[in-house]
Amino acid sequence: MSAFRILAPAKLLSPWLLDVLRASLGSEISVDAYAREEESRNLVSSGSFDLAALPDTLLFSLRRADLLLPLASALPAPLPAEPQFLHHYFDPANQYAWPFGFTLLAIGGQGPPAEVPSHWKELADGHIPFRPPSSPLLSRFLFAALEHGFPPLPGSLGSHPSPAAPPRGANARIEVDFVQQLEAHGAGSGWIVRIPAEGSWIRLFHWAIPRGCANPKRAGAALPEIFRPGNLGRYASEALLAVTTRDARQAVPAQLLQNPNVYPAESLLDRSVFARVDWLPPSPAAG
Repeated sequence: MSAFRILAPAKLLSPWLLDVLRASLGSEISVDAYAREEESRNLVSSGSFDLAALPDTLLFSLRRADLLLPLASALPAPLPAEPQFLHHYFDPANQYAWPFGFTLLAIGGQGPPAEVPSHWKELADGHIPFRPPSSPLLSRFLFAALEHGFPPLPGSLGSHPSPAAPPRGANARIEVDFVQQLEAHGAGSGWIVRIPAEGSWIRLFHWAIPRGCANPKRAGAALPEIFRPGNLGRYASEALLAVTTRDARQAVPAQLLQNPNVYPAESLLDRSVFARVDWLPPSPAAG
């Protein structure tokens, strides 16, 4: 039996989970890790993966290009998820992708606390140098919001191509990125991470079956193991993602559950939005 190939963000799949999947599938597991969305889009297009863990911002274009297989034909039974994470614009019926973890865009920096911005508008006047998100796509949405207000409206995005380089922020003390990244590299004393109270952008990760999957039924058999509450709670926590099912929270360390950046209040989630890639005009700089 050929190796089962998985495409996933860097540091998502730990060795213990790969051992679980090997035992379940009876085959070797091969993992290709990506750091940027551009990489994952090209890799999915290559047609050589059985499963892929992908953010919401990729799903719309992959669906339009017919690069994902329907989940129902491969799954032995429905997968779990809370209703708030389902039925969004990029896959309204969750026919092609199923959510497993999320993180929000935030502001991070070294203290004192009074010098770390608490709101997006504090970055708008250019007086605070900062590094924008590592994702060119999210940078585009951020700069549109800094000029026009959060959340940016569809018409505000056309004049904001993805910045080619961080403006005035290469050595800045303040940076904007997803909580997942900011919490991971900001473990030193005095490091502060803040999600603006007015809301933020949510990055919702999903498992999907690329069209090039050699054996969809085998991929469908792997997904229940990946979504088993204990497994999901553990690997999502190790990647500093919040889980999308209530049962999986039982496997999340208490310290992480109590971190309001990783597990934000429901009211803050209600004020958070997706980076709507369907709002972007056709452009090579769309990110």
